[in-house]
Amino acid sequence: MVKIPTILLPRHIDDESKEIKLLQMKNKILHSIYLLLCCTLFACEEEGEKAIIKSNVAPNSIQNLSGNSFTLLFDDSDENFEEISWSELDFGFPASVSATVEIAKAGENFANSVELATTSSNAVTLTVGEINEALLGMGFLPEEAADVQLRIRSVVSNAIDPVYSSPLNITITPYATTFPPIYIIGDAQGWNLANAFELQSTGPGTYEAIGTFQENGKFRFFATPSWDAQQWGYSFFSGGTVATGLGDGADGDSNFLFGLPSGYYKISVSLKDKTIALEASSAPTLFIIGDAQGWDLNSALEMHSLGGGQFEVIGQFQQNGKFRFFSNPDWGADQFRYSSFSGGTIDTELADGADGDSNFLFTAASGIYKMMVSINDKTISVESATEPTLYIIGEDQGWNLANAFKLTWLGGGKYEGTTNFTNNATFRLFDKSDWPNGFGNYPHFGDDGEVSALFENANDGDQNFRFVGTTGSYTMSVDLYNLKVGME
Repeated sequence: MVKIPTILLPRHIDDESKEIKLLQMKNKILHSIYLLLCCTLFACEEEGEKAIIKSNVAPNSIQNLSGNSFTLLFDDSDENFEEISWSELDFGFPASVSATVEIAKAGENFANSVELATTSSNAVTLTVGEINEALLGMGFLPEEAADVQLRIRSVVSNAIDPVYSSPLNITITPYATTFPPIYIIGDAQGWNLANAFELQSTGPGTYEAIGTFQENGKFRFFATPSWDAQQWGYSFFSGGTVATGLGDGADGDSNFLFGLPSGYYKISVSLKDKTIALEASSAPTLFIIGDAQGWDLNSALEMHSLGGGQFEVIGQFQQNGKFRFFSNPDWGADQFRYSSFSGGTIDTELADGADGDSNFLFTAASGIYKMMVSINDKTISVESATEPTLYIIGEDQGWNLANAFKLTWLGGGKYEGTTNFTNNATFRLFDKSDWPNGFGNYPHFGDDGEVSALFENANDGDQNFRFVGTTGSYTMSVDLYNLKVGME
């Protein structure tokens, strides 16, 4: 192994080498900084070119429509209004523009404008119904000409002021979207104005409802529940199409004669076309489900249908209890909440439950109340009531009022009770233990409802029930709303 001797350089030579290395390092750093500055300046120059926008962007213009005045029609609500189109804007560079069509009352300088639509194209088509809804929302009245202006608001960035087109002046006459009902008054209503059967309007001059009709009963249509109101009888529909089963009452009032079996029917009327259609139907239903029912579908409180979207019930209500209405006792059924009656009249005993389901809050003291609901008119009234009663009086009670058997009220129109029934014995139902109140004979339930096979029509002077089963103790159930009598 050869040992290489260590050579010691003079100190001044070593220092000079370090200085050369430092100088070379400085040059490299300066060169890097220079390159970085060049790149930055170049990038800034390119970016600056992209951000340049015209100092004065000329407003665009809306293309003229086919006319200056338009009348909207209810029957055309789903049809397209005319296409609204406009010219392109020149921002000085290719830009993605968001364009909003605005409408406002003429002369207000768009102070209270309403947005009709927003698009990235240069045209938009709205339906007649959408234009009509906007006009009514702006306070214009149906069937009255409205002077309005259209303009386009174009935006490319939140940092840049919008560009507004020159306005287009037009006149549009909107149509009404809600119409008053008409009413049926006749034999089924006892010719009582207070019992008038309401038909809800479905459009100009068209109406429909589900209600009870009486075989061989007479009736006619009224604009309001008043004898002085405008009326439409059988003769009015001459030349039109009247449903089979409706005939001329052949009386001085030109009433209709209902020739079908008594029951529930859906009636559809067009005063415009002079047509009336009828179809058999079932009674509309409405149920209350809430705290008083333990939110149990099986305990739902059924309301009594009065026809025309009106219901009533007597039931137990719980102070500070919540509830809502259901078309059927099913969580998936149509539901009517506090918010559903917005714009209507809600009794002061009810408040907003202020929960996620928009339930009603019953604020009165717990007890028995009568509640009346109109789905069509969005009204609810509440009044204190007493417990309704139902009695059996017949041969097993010696036809003695003092021995009347009282059924247990279950709420609404439902009752049940357990007592002895003797084979071949007759009876009927009374809502009070008094002879004038014996309404419940066999035909009352059997003609339109459902009666247990253990009963038959006695065919006596009062057409009482006759028990045809084996003598013994039975539990009888009665549903006054659905006209059902059961036995087990």
